Amino acid sequence: MAFMVAILTFTAVICVGLLILQPFFTQYVDTYAVRIRSRKETRDSAAEAPKESALLGLCKTLGELVLGLMPMLADKRTSQLLQQANYRTQEHLAIYIGIKVMVVACSVFVCLVGSAGDPKNILFSVPLALMGWLIPNFFLASRCKARQSEILRELPTIIDLLIVCAQAGLGLLSCVDKVSKETYDSCPVLSAEMKQLINDVKIFAKSVPHALAEMGERCGVEELINVASSLIAAETKGSDISYPLKQQSEALREKMKRRREEEASKVPVKMVPVIMMFIMPLILCPMLGPAVITIMGSLGPVFGGPMAGK
Repeated sequence: MAFMVAILTFTAVICVGLLILQPFFTQYVDTYAVRIRSRKETRDSAAEAPKESALLGLCKTLGELVLGLMPMLADKRTSQLLQQANYRTQEHLAIYIGIKVMVVACSVFVCLVGSAGDPKNILFSVPLALMGWLIPNFFLASRCKARQSEILRELPTIIDLLIVCAQAGLGLLSCVDKVSKETYDSCPVLSAEMKQLINDVKIFAKSVPHALAEMGERCGVEELINVASSLIAAETKGSDISYPLKQQSEALREKMKRRREEEASKVPVKMVPVIMMFIMPLILCPMLGPAVITIMGSLGPVFGGPMAGK
């Protein structure tokens, strides 16, 4: 019985781990695939399409069922995080809720199987289920952070190209359209977001300031929101957009420079535990090892140790 419980527990842990790490593996495969074959055709929306798999289909069905019973699970914070992570459709929301429900179900099942010999262990299923419900949140937060870092890395290049287009006499919408086409390979994230902005203006008849504000909100990057605000102000006043873009570019580069300097100043502090754990023992053992053996041999007769008879 104990052997079967151990096997089931190990299988459940492996399944939950693969479920959590699946997006990382697929992201690596997609990144590597871009190097050996051409990109797919451009979509009309910047939102990432759901992957086609039986497991995600099961999560989607389960999530739709749970959302139908408890729609309050789709709170504002969850929707905002999914939007910033580029999971912006109702299918993504259903898949995310389904993943959380499946992780909770697997956790409770493992706890129930493990408590077959002692019913008191069933009480551990509550904290285990809570932990299983919170685990996907960490993945979603890391996905948001990674995408925001990518946007922040691409933003200076986009601003410089917008300045060049604005100084050439193009309007704001023409600048965005031109830059989005030219930066498809070098800045794919912001290029897709700008194409989404163009579609919002041309297809959904939104105003340019409103579309810019929406782009800043769905990305969740403070620097991009500031750039969008400056462009909205310049568009409202009818002034040249190159001047506020230059100011934003200088401020952004100065901020990124200070951030890199802060990260560089933290490196020595982060290296101290690594040095103490892995480097210092290799240095101290050859240096102090013979001395310690000699001292033990000298003090052995005094304390009546094992070396007293020598």
